[in-house]
Amino acid sequence: MLIIGILTYSYVVSSVLITVGVVLQNIIVSFLLALVFIAFNEGAFLFAQWKQSLLEQEKLRQENLIAKVEGLKRQLDPHFLFNSLSVLSGVVYKDPVLADRFITKLAQVYRYILEHNDEKQVPLAKEIAVVEAYCFLINVRFYNKVILDITLDDMTTYVLPMSVQLLVENAVKHNRISEHQPLVLRIYSADNILWVENSLSIKETKVESTGIGLKNLEARYKFVTGKSIIIENKGEVFRVGLPRMSG
Repeated sequence: MLIIGILTYSYVVSSVLITVGVVLQNIIVSFLLALVFIAFNEGAFLFAQWKQSLLEQEKLRQENLIAKVEGLKRQLDPHFLFNSLSVLSGVVYKDPVLADRFITKLAQVYRYILEHNDEKQVPLAKEIAVVEAYCFLINVRFYNKVILDITLDDMTTYVLPMSVQLLVENAVKHNRISEHQPLVLRIYSADNILWVENSLSIKETKVESTGIGLKNLEARYKFVTGKSIIIENKGEVFRVGLPRMSG
């Protein structure tokens, strides 16, 4: 197009003889100008990308700090501890054997929190063990109205500490639990996703919540794995998918 433009200009407008040297000179000048323009444009684009990358890293860093603070808060959850102590006081004289098991499971849950809170990932088997201990405590409180179904063939993968337990706790917190409406919890894997699913029977009295639990979990998974969790509400069941992590 450049050559055609030069020749057209020479024949229509100018009487100057256009030689091969003139054409090459114009081509070289135009090529150099194009290189300068492209370099400037690409430099501006790369700088913008670099700046955006820094902003995203800072955002993830802040979200990770928030997640850690929330994790520290959860270490001393007053509601869970208060409810557990209330249940314990009710069974300690009636059933000393049950009370002894209750204390053992309660100690297991809190020991796990203290030992693994600062770790980026834990073996799935350890997380499931603390979930089972937590559900034992909840079932003493609700007279075995929580049904836990764990179907996992591979327990050698990893998860974030307290991630599965958080989802189980959310299910207990937001749903009615009674003899006619037991809470059914299912933990299973499909397509390299660890699913935590619960039956839905939302409490009529809305539980005060900021939603920080799932937001915290989402931020932690994005920071550690670069992947998002999956949240699905299917009407009768609610489930959250956690990406599998390798050791």
